[in-house]
Amino acid sequence: MKLSSSFRVPAAPERVFTHFLDPDSMQACVPGCQELVKVDDTHYRGRLVNEVAHVRFSAGFTAEITELAGPGQVRATLRGEDRRLGSTIKIEADLSVREDGAADRSCVEFGLDVALWGKIGRLGESIVRRRTEEVERQFAADFSRVCAAGPPGPENSAVRELLATGGAGRRAEQAPQAVPQTASPAQPAQADGPQVVPPRRMPWWRRLVALLTGRIAAARR
Repeated sequence: MKLSSSFRVPAAPERVFTHFLDPDSMQACVPGCQELVKVDDTHYRGRLVNEVAHVRFSAGFTAEITELAGPGQVRATLRGEDRRLGSTIKIEADLSVREDGAADRSCVEFGLDVALWGKIGRLGESIVRRRTEEVERQFAADFSRVCAAGPPGPENSAVRELLATGGAGRRAEQAPQAVPQTASPAQPAQADGPQVVPPRRMPWWRRLVALLTGRIAAARR
């Protein structure tokens, strides 16, 4: 499955690109990323938890930067596995950052080649694509906020807040919101207190039998 998109960020390209290589910034912005550690200059490892069509996917993953093609361009490969589901994922990613009309604005363009196996893969491309687009929108919003707050590091207030809260509004394990229940016309909502149950109407044939039986008994007396 191939995906491509772009979004704009209110920060200079140099700052934007350094955030992409910073593990704290990426953990704060990637929905469901619970852990991300930089092993060396080109290798990362972490854990990703997400949900696709009510199937919870929890995978340890590794990421490798395979190419740095000049300033603002990177190619990477991510591999992850959820042994419980018997599912694996592989993502080949290409990303570039360029100036967007002004020195303090950037355009981020990326392409993803996603391969899924196991239970997640059997959900179907349309379902996975729809979930991926939701994740992309949330990432773009959080990443823009992080870049606008300053360079990577402990002084970036947006990174600190997102890491502390787990990323408000984008946690992969949120409980579903309750849907307000309204009473239907056939079954109105009941008021508090003891309820008066109206007597059930006797079927017509029972009323007829009771009437005839009563008349016969009266005639015999």
